[in-house]
Amino acid sequence: MGKFFREPLFHFLLIGAGLFLLFGWRGGPASLPAGQTGPPSGKILVTQDDIEQTTATFTKTWQRPPTEEEAKGLFEDLVRNEIYYREALAIGLDRDDGVIRRRMRQKMEFILEDISAQTEPTDEELLAYIKKHPDSYRVDPQIAFRHVYVNATRRGKNAEADARQILAKLNGGMDPNTAGDPILLDAEIKLSPLWDIKKQFGEEFSRNLLELKSGKWDGPVRSGYGLHLVLVEKRVGGRLPELKEVRDTVRRDLMASRQKELKDAAYAKLRERYLVTVEKPKADDKRASRVGGGGAQP
Repeated sequence: MGKFFREPLFHFLLIGAGLFLLFGWRGGPASLPAGQTGPPSGKILVTQDDIEQTTATFTKTWQRPPTEEEAKGLFEDLVRNEIYYREALAIGLDRDDGVIRRRMRQKMEFILEDISAQTEPTDEELLAYIKKHPDSYRVDPQIAFRHVYVNATRRGKNAEADARQILAKLNGGMDPNTAGDPILLDAEIKLSPLWDIKKQFGEEFSRNLLELKSGKWDGPVRSGYGLHLVLVEKRVGGRLPELKEVRDTVRRDLMASRQKELKDAAYAKLRERYLVTVEKPKADDKRASRVGGGGAQP
């Protein structure tokens, strides 16, 4: 007898009996959700669009159209989905389900995103967006320079003075390859955008580098490694790019911004239709909150 209760067939029969009793108690097939229009729940309309979409999905997956028998199976699967969906709604399986709630929210947001995507932005709108967000698209200045490293850790309190003495000798014609202390960084940096220089030398160095004049050894300029004497050899100023250079990026950003604005505006309008109240904590909860000290007090 114990073996029988463990059989899958017994479990299937038990589930079937439970559904039979449930539907018998409810008195028939599921009703449509409140407010939903359409045929009665006992009638199911399978449209040609449903059939064509299902057939197209099968064809794309298997690289061939379905056989007659497979087409019948696809049709019956559409009907099965609809029946299970209605019955699940009728017995409340959609309630208090976080996954379903999130999925419904996603579908609402997808609809709003589709609406916002209907209008293609004009060049004037793209240019206006660039002007409004210049830092997102600005092309970094580029700088080519040489540097002589002065090891502040090894030289200690004399590092600054040593650096200035070396600087005077460099401007007097000293060979930079014979000056300073060894470092693994390249002594000559070819024309590079500021973001790349910042990645190698750090924020402080790249910021101060912008203030140096070209054609003369200057410094010392501090980095995370120590001190540097710098000769700026070439400089190309930063600029806002032309639209043709960043069109795809700006279009993507503008469309994303539109989608967010539309979703926020739609939500704000929907929010006006609801009165939201917050349930007050029970007396026991208040005491627990005071003892635990973890939450805001009401």
